[in-house]
Amino acid sequence: MKKHFLLFVAAVLFLLFTTNESSAQQYKLRQVNNMMGMKTESTIYVKGMRKRTESAGMMGMPAPPVTIEQCDLQRTVYINDKKKLYYIEPFSKEAVDMMQEEGEQTPLPKTKNQPPLNKLPKEKQNIKKGGIIYMYNNITDTGERKKMYGFTARHVWTTMKMKPSADACTMKDSFVIKTDGWYIDLPEFRCPVNIRPDKMMPKQQEKSMGDKPEKKQPECLDSFVSKRSGKGKLGFPLEQTTIMKFGGGPSQKSEMETSIETLEFSTAKLDSMLFEIPPGYTEAKSEEELQDKFDIGDMMKGMKNKAKNNENNNPIIPDQKQAGHIRVAVLPPTGDEQVNAAELQQGLVGVFTSGNVEAIAASSAEEAKSLKCDYLLNTQFSKIKQAGKVGSILKAIKNADPNAVSSYNIEANMTLTTLADGSTKTQKKTEGKYDGKINDAAAKALEDGGRKVLEVLE
Repeated sequence: MKKHFLLFVAAVLFLLFTTNESSAQQYKLRQVNNMMGMKTESTIYVKGMRKRTESAGMMGMPAPPVTIEQCDLQRTVYINDKKKLYYIEPFSKEAVDMMQEEGEQTPLPKTKNQPPLNKLPKEKQNIKKGGIIYMYNNITDTGERKKMYGFTARHVWTTMKMKPSADACTMKDSFVIKTDGWYIDLPEFRCPVNIRPDKMMPKQQEKSMGDKPEKKQPECLDSFVSKRSGKGKLGFPLEQTTIMKFGGGPSQKSEMETSIETLEFSTAKLDSMLFEIPPGYTEAKSEEELQDKFDIGDMMKGMKNKAKNNENNNPIIPDQKQAGHIRVAVLPPTGDEQVNAAELQQGLVGVFTSGNVEAIAASSAEEAKSLKCDYLLNTQFSKIKQAGKVGSILKAIKNADPNAVSSYNIEANMTLTTLADGSTKTQKKTEGKYDGKINDAAAKALEDGGRKVLEVLE
């Protein structure tokens, strides 16, 4: 029965990391998924009945093929740009039927969705009656709202708990999923998902079972009771943190945390060729032929490079400052959600690490004090606007790309506070016209302002 529970957990994880890819009729989305410290970045393009997915490799491992779901043609195309090969796989009828059946079996609140054993087909009446698995679902809209990529995002918490009775056979321990996310409303992109059960079964086992393997009946059958509470709705997640807890007693509990972070979202017009087989590419004989070979040497090299980058980007700050040194805590810039605050914060850390001044990223004044910082840098944007008439016209066009290279009029206030008494050490205003993508332009503006503040300390 543990096998069934593990399959359920795997299905939950699959939904957590794929649901966010299936919304909107035309968009480009770049996100980072973090599972237990392992980060994977993916870029999704959606236009009409088609979706393109590009994923990056991890630590020297080859990137998976690009996938293009052509829902209008009921097929998925896999592409290897390095080999200039493609492979076509039709949507399986079994997968579509499976999805339809699952949709019909959604349990209603406070009802048991399993029929009595005496009403089951004769071949299933010898199945042992199990216990009850209670499913509690709660959704809470916090009422908080904020602008994200031109949309109004809702802050919503959800909790899903599964608690088995003592005589349940499918699972023995409780299972809790808590999610904290920011969601926006987008039209749903509908496309049959190509679940390939044949790929999940080892080939040798498949052959031994014959062309039509007999379905193994469960030894025991549980009933399910579902209860719902709270008000609110989800939608398309732009930010999401999920914590899964397994086990009953405190000593037996284990946790796993996953998160989703949106790096880019654009509704600019997309080239239709993104969703077609590139000209000049050759069809592969099998999906295996399409795959890049795994090189352990490249993987080890990638792991070393990652460790080196982490060391450079997150230097270890000793508890004790060197004699004569000044420590500055840099908070994430605020005031405009068009920019990536975390990237700009790291940029400012680099600006303030100079001479006898050392800087560290912090999330609050309390954290800064715990890190034995002398000063706290607070940065707030008061204006980020495309410069000139051309920029204004582009911004007014619905499909203009907000991340395109342009010129921006930027104004920001930077305040350096003494942590010991809360007094203002200095306050500088940076303003001007800066070129580049919006985040690059903002970084240039903050670099100029940061150097003005640094002069006071040096």
